[in-house]
Amino acid sequence: MNARVPGFSYDGRRKMARFLLYVPGEKGKVRRKKTLFGVTRDEALRLYGEFKDEVSRRSVDQVPRPLGRNLTFSEFIEQYFDRIAGGLSAKTARDYRYTLKNHLLPVFGDLPLDRISSSAVQDFIADLKKREYSPSSVADYARVLKLFLYQAVEREEIETFPLRRRLKLEKIVLPCLELTPGEKERFLAAFESEEAFREMLLRHRRRGKIAMSPRFRSPRVFGGSMRPEGDAARTYFERFRSSKPLFVVALETGLRRSDLLSLRWSSVDFQGGWIRVTTHKTKEEVTIPISTACRQALLECRNRPVVSDRVFLEESGAPLSETRIRRHFAIAKEIADIARRFRFHDLRHTFASTLASRGVSLQVIAKALGHASVKMSERYARPNEEAMKSILAALDVTAIL
Repeated sequence: MNARVPGFSYDGRRKMARFLLYVPGEKGKVRRKKTLFGVTRDEALRLYGEFKDEVSRRSVDQVPRPLGRNLTFSEFIEQYFDRIAGGLSAKTARDYRYTLKNHLLPVFGDLPLDRISSSAVQDFIADLKKREYSPSSVADYARVLKLFLYQAVEREEIETFPLRRRLKLEKIVLPCLELTPGEKERFLAAFESEEAFREMLLRHRRRGKIAMSPRFRSPRVFGGSMRPEGDAARTYFERFRSSKPLFVVALETGLRRSDLLSLRWSSVDFQGGWIRVTTHKTKEEVTIPISTACRQALLECRNRPVVSDRVFLEESGAPLSETRIRRHFAIAKEIADIARRFRFHDLRHTFASTLASRGVSLQVIAKALGHASVKMSERYARPNEEAMKSILAALDVTAIL
């Protein structure tokens, strides 16, 4: 049995560690705490040692700030943003910077950190609603503000979190963007229909400019897009067709695009029937069984002339590019006549919805998606309409009895 470490706790199921220390302060003992996600217990213990050393140094070396002087929100961001962003992905840091510059700093920048009150934030939320920002955008901006205020507490710029009351946010109604069974069938069939592909090219064809010159025996056409009946169109279709396995694997595994594009054969166990991947976003390991459709798609990739350690490749052997995937995804949507909002990430939603419709528990779905909690999976795992009809069947049986 592992001995208990004072000030240290670890949740193995969620891979979450909590640190808690008390150090001398101006008004008695001051609590210092930190929470980490996606770490093993050994990693957490190592980081806990670093945390204790840092707290110890700061309690001895830090020069007390003059009484009554707290950093303003803009001063805190200027001083600490790069350090905080160091632990974030490039996209998340970019989104935070945009939110700060365009929404938070103009309103809260001149306020001392401990003077940012719940009422001030609620007024900010009300103004965003008046300007017709979506509920999800309003919630995101409030979340980013709270994140940096929590960081101010962690970095001992203020003693306590300044927002005393819970913020009143409008409920976010998430749209159902997953594919219906019919849409899924049409989407995958789009990769097999050369005729529909050529019709799509014809709809988008641009005519070139007709030019006359004494050097030409007859008028000549310059520019314009690909001719649907030409050999080049067939080559283009073959390239489009070759990307189908990636979309099949996406629907059959629920993996994010970044995890698919970096998927390696070392993560695929054909004999055992499993794909094991540590996800880029959450660093959680997911284990997904290989379905029949997934196996066929993977074997198609394995049997191609060019093979490397990566599963999905260009014809040249280079890793499959996101630009090509976005372009082929848009073509498949158009051929399948899916005009509504539908993103690549919704293939992941479709995977979870399919599992939920077949009675798979949320705990298992969360494990397959690499989520740290079941609650995160609830927004993905929505039973489809056919599954919900089972409620009516059950009620009708009850009524007969």
